[in-house]
Amino acid sequence: MFEYFGVFLAFKTIRALPLSVLFGIAKSAALTIYIVPSFRKLLVANLKVAFPEKSSSEINALARKSFSNLVLSLLEFFWFMDKPERIEKHTVYKNETHEFTEKSISDGTGFIFVVPHLGNWELAGLLVSHFDNIPFAVVAREVRNPYLHNFVNSSRMIEGNRIIDAKGAIKGMMKALKDGCGVATLIDQNSRVRDGGIFVNFFGLPVPTSRAPALFARKLNVPVIVGGCIRKGKKYESFLKPLPKTTGEYKDDAELIQALMKITEDLVREHPEQYLWLYKRFQNIPKDADEKLIKQYPYYATITTEKFYDKPSARK
Repeated sequence: MFEYFGVFLAFKTIRALPLSVLFGIAKSAALTIYIVPSFRKLLVANLKVAFPEKSSSEINALARKSFSNLVLSLLEFFWFMDKPERIEKHTVYKNETHEFTEKSISDGTGFIFVVPHLGNWELAGLLVSHFDNIPFAVVAREVRNPYLHNFVNSSRMIEGNRIIDAKGAIKGMMKALKDGCGVATLIDQNSRVRDGGIFVNFFGLPVPTSRAPALFARKLNVPVIVGGCIRKGKKYESFLKPLPKTTGEYKDDAELIQALMKITEDLVREHPEQYLWLYKRFQNIPKDADEKLIKQYPYYATITTEKFYDKPSARK
């Protein structure tokens, strides 16, 4: 309960501040929290995996900027929420995004909007809902504190969006697509193979990623595209990156998911300071990895066990 009131008070304060002040708060917070050894160690380890060619000073600078971007994204989510005039003033909604969503909805197919943790991923959904008046079904994981969970999800639903719990998301996604909605799902979270994950390469290392976007795209012939919102100075610009082939041309889910991850990696390489490096993305080492591959993973990674691949009932 106290956490809820604390967040609610912060929410009201943030809403009253000018946008420029939020940038200052995020930068100060990043400099302060970066001192915490565990945070700094994780950020640096991930960045070294992705950019082994960069110097220590470059890695540290990127780490601080990345953490600042994370704090700023949270502040902006509260700041823009239910404020259409702010969205109109501070964002650029590219025509290519409008054309894609309009065609998908007019065709009655719906679409899958695959979003990386890049720029401001929460703002991306608000832009589509605001400018195209298209409600999203957003796949989201539960926040442990029930009061915070209700607060965050009610904020996400301001523009008429639906929330699909990540647990049992298959049914929710299926219904949303059949209703002709757009479904937004994150592409760069770890997903166990037993829960529908599949190993694909990301910055040269196999990582487990949900196959759900490929499963629905291929089964229902629904268009899938990588999209989001990149920060350009103090403006925010939508982006879309289509697949090089139509969904029907991919031989299986693995090939399609790998293509989505390749697009994601290319985007992250363009804007590494705006990516979420404070996440253990490389924590799962495939059980059949050789010694050379294992050594390329960061300090926190562990080799997956049978539990990662099969449910207890299946093992029995």
